[in-house]
Amino acid sequence: MFRLWGSREIDEFAEALVREFVGRFPPEKTNAAAPLARAIDEACGRAKAFQREKRLGVYGKARVGTAFKFALKNAGYPDDFVDAFTRQLLLLMSGK
Repeated sequence: MFRLWGSREIDEFAEALVREFVGRFPPEKTNAAAPLARAIDEACGRAKAFQREKRLGVYGKARVGTAFKFALKNAGYPDDFVDAFTRQLLLLMSGK
């Protein structure tokens, strides 16, 4: 049976990334562009560093994206924001 090595670690990383993002930019602060941009840049930078350190493959990156997306939704962010932010995070992690 196929098992993704480190999947718990990946899930924990994604959830910690969202907790930190929520701390910096709660869902209620939808009109503050500068803090939002800084919080997104920081989260994307941490995700890219995690990807380089763990050498995540396609499935690992997908796992990060899925865990990140669900954690953002559970935190109360709008669906459009969640989709765009997750897409940006995954594009950055894939190096495109």
